[in-house]
Amino acid sequence: MIKFTLIIWICSFLGQNSCMNPLQYPVLFDSWYECARTAHQESRKILASMGYKKVNESKIAMKYTCQEIETT
Repeated sequence: MIKFTLIIWICSFLGQNSCMNPLQYPVLFDSWYECARTAHQESRKILASMGYKKVNESKIAMKYTCQEIETT
């Protein structure tokens, strides 16, 4: 059975793009759709927790991927 795992990177797009170590979401998803939707929801939460000033000053944004994994 195929499942999807969500991995999110918090990145700064100042000058040379740099990202923090990836965060792996602790839930497996049944579809790409569910994973991608959660990526956007979690990204909004992360940005909100960092705050307006820090996000603007460091040009913070998220990158994500939903990787297929085989489960038994």
